[in-house]
Amino acid sequence: MKEFDYSAVPHYKFYGFVKKVFGPVLKRLYNVEYKGLENVPAGESGYIVAINHTCMLDPVFVSMPKKVPPLHFMAKSELFENPVVAWVITHVYGFPVHRGKGDTSAIDYGIKLIREGHIMAICPEGRRVKDKNGVPQHAKAGVAVIAHATGADVLPVAICSRGPIKPFKKVVVSYGKMIKNEDLQMTDDAKPSQIKAAANMVMKEILDLWEAEV
Repeated sequence: MKEFDYSAVPHYKFYGFVKKVFGPVLKRLYNVEYKGLENVPAGESGYIVAINHTCMLDPVFVSMPKKVPPLHFMAKSELFENPVVAWVITHVYGFPVHRGKGDTSAIDYGIKLIREGHIMAICPEGRRVKDKNGVPQHAKAGVAVIAHATGADVLPVAICSRGPIKPFKKVVVSYGKMIKNEDLQMTDDAKPSQIKAAANMVMKEILDLWEAEV
């Protein structure tokens, strides 16, 4: 696997091409309906988009509406082992996270993205949901760690489908109200318990959105 360059944030025209050409195709193929787009802030940057993890297309589903700006998102490092897949993911602003290895490169890069005014997408659960009904699961600390380090607000988004995501099966993408950083209640010297509570708060908002649709 070619090493990902975490030192700089690139700009790729390929992202716009994919969004314009393949967005409508994906919307029809997966029968996607969007709700709550009025909650996506216009012209704002430097925030986090938190999404429940249903399949590898999660950040693609969320980023397709015209109102949604480019999202830089974490993807498991195994996907980058194939050079063709790695090229595509990288050019739609995906970056690798090495799970379970104590590697903080992805978290550090996420912090860099926010501080430089980009928008980062993350699946707080860390792994794809294994619950057969697709119910969102418990959050890991990553989303709160990045929010704490940057002071970023968090936009919760739920991908709503009972059971696995499949072509022609209805999928609702629901954008919730922005969670202000101060509402996460993390002090400057936040203890692990505060970080965990903040991550759980984000996941609770996502679960509420999911339950409202499913």
